[in-house]
Amino acid sequence: MTNEAATHCGICRRVLDILADPLSTDCGGDCWGCVGEIEADIGWPESLAQVRKESDAGLRPDWIDPVRR
Repeated sequence: MTNEAATHCGICRRVLDILADPLSTDCGGDCWGCVGEIEADIGWPESLAQVRKESDAGLRPDWIDPVRR
């Protein structure tokens, strides 16, 4: 594992664990921004509820709730 791989999301390359960025939480090498959206899109209830809150708060402006697709 390179240093960049340890500090950046393996999916989108976002820098991980930035305090001012709640979507940057390290979820095993990928950021919560990516993991949360994937889990919400497949219907994982806890992730869907959290991603909806984040969308309502403006953290995910491009996300479309799977119920509305």
